Amino acid sequence: MEFELRSLLVFRHLAGCGSFSETAKHWGISQPAVSLTISKLESAVGLVLFERSPTGAKLTTDGHAFMPRADEVCQCYAGLIDGLRTWNRRETREVLLACDGTSIGRTLIEDLAANKVPNLTTKVVTCDLHDRWGAGLETNRFDLALSGRFLRAGLDSNIQEAVLLRERGITVAWNPVFHSFDTQQFSFPEILKSTVLLPTVKVVAGFDEFFARWCHEAYGTQPAHVMSFDTEAAAAAACKAGLGVMLAPGDLMPRLGTESKHYESVRTFEFLLPQAFTYGIYCRAEETSKDVLSTAAAISSHLSKRGLLAR
Repeated sequence: MEFELRSLLVFRHLAGCGSFSETAKHWGISQPAVSLTISKLESAVGLVLFERSPTGAKLTTDGHAFMPRADEVCQCYAGLIDGLRTWNRRETREVLLACDGTSIGRTLIEDLAANKVPNLTTKVVTCDLHDRWGAGLETNRFDLALSGRFLRAGLDSNIQEAVLLRERGITVAWNPVFHSFDTQQFSFPEILKSTVLLPTVKVVAGFDEFFARWCHEAYGTQPAHVMSFDTEAAAAAACKAGLGVMLAPGDLMPRLGTESKHYESVRTFEFLLPQAFTYGIYCRAEETSKDVLSTAAAISSHLSKRGLLAR
């Protein structure tokens, strides 16, 4: 049964992306293993599910007909596992918290590990934020997400948001040893000639997509090179080493703390993007667990008293 379920999951991923290599990378297996898995599935169900070509794979008519059945089986299995996970966490009064890659999120993880967060009545287990934290909440992979979002990215009717911080515009930062931008007459297009250091969705949802769209629509170009980072600390280290110019939503410098002394920076687009960066705690819209809600309140209070939200 385990092999059959995995086959269905591989099938669904290949159907969605049409690429054997991308599917292999996603599942951590070789490309021939993906091909063998699909061949065995086709043999088991007696259907040819894909039309294969040098450019990839696309569903056959039988493959399209088979997809709803594969979805149903996978969703039932996921629902069973998610239900058991939720029940177990409720029984043990355990709350699973997914934290982003901002300095705020990293500091909270450290404080939780050192038992420095007061007023907690639950056991808080932390994990790194998934790419799609909204889906992670909806499927009960975790109970709370601490994350930033840019503009309306990540908002969903199934997700409840408790706003902790809102900030304007974008911060551009660089090491003056390696770059010599004019802070008084700063020209944003100038940085596009350099390597741009961007946060991924594990730091802030929607920012990388906004940046690419903004460059295309406003300037008709894209930066010479982009490097992406899953934490603000990693991006700051690369910037300090002179690898590029760092971009971040809102007011980055206070989040870097004493490290900010190594950089020069400007705040830009503050008028065009008022309150574009929102930082908050997210849970399911229908959440009724007192343990989850009280944990969110304790974390919010701690971050505020810690001065991490002060601007």
